[in-house]
Amino acid sequence: MRIEITSRSNPRLKQLLTGRETRFFFAGEKLVRDILARGVAVDKLIVDAALEKEFAGDLAIVSELWLVSLPVLEKVSGLKAPPPLVAVIDLPPQEIDFASQRVTVGLVDVQDPGNLGTVFRCASAFGIPALALAGACARPNNPKVVRAAQTAILDVPFQVFPNVDELVAAAENRGAHIYVTGSHAVEKQLDPGNMEFPCLVLFGNEGRGLDQRLLQRFPQVRLQQKEGIDSLNVGVSCCILMHELMRLHGL
Repeated sequence: MRIEITSRSNPRLKQLLTGRETRFFFAGEKLVRDILARGVAVDKLIVDAALEKEFAGDLAIVSELWLVSLPVLEKVSGLKAPPPLVAVIDLPPQEIDFASQRVTVGLVDVQDPGNLGTVFRCASAFGIPALALAGACARPNNPKVVRAAQTAILDVPFQVFPNVDELVAAAENRGAHIYVTGSHAVEKQLDPGNMEFPCLVLFGNEGRGLDQRLLQRFPQVRLQQKEGIDSLNVGVSCCILMHELMRLHGL
């Protein structure tokens, strides 16, 4: 269906933006063209009307093609210099089977969208099969998460849990080993090469890390580092460990 929208007060536009927090908006010409090349189902493809001729053919994977004005693109993208293409995609909720996934990375209260997007991107690069988001994590469809993750957010299944206790219980019920991460050495410290599968590896909040009760309950996997730096950025730490797991265990 082809629809022309020139006004920011258009009812269709208002309805789309009202449901923004439950949908994924991919803004950027290269990003959207990559998505289209993959054959991913797109609910709404929002296109600068100046590019109408490029999208004159049949787009079987697109439910609605919107040809819009610059002010509408600004409204949709939230950018003063908006890209000419925006794809709106519905990603349905997914349930992680902790028994069948060798490694699930769990992020607990990771609030920086850039960190979350980086983790998605690295999970795709290093073969991590699933991400679990618990507690006060940034929303995966936050525009800054999507900009950092790019198409990786389409590659890595994820599930959102209301809190870390429900996440841990779900993993334990499926027989997964639970590991925690932290910046300080502890008695139960474990080398990544000795991890057992299937497993859930927990990373904590940027400032607080993981709750002490989790650190005391489960073995800790820690990256060796030189003295002088208290801790690494959670996104960086997560990506280094992902790479180690791929290198050591062939994910």
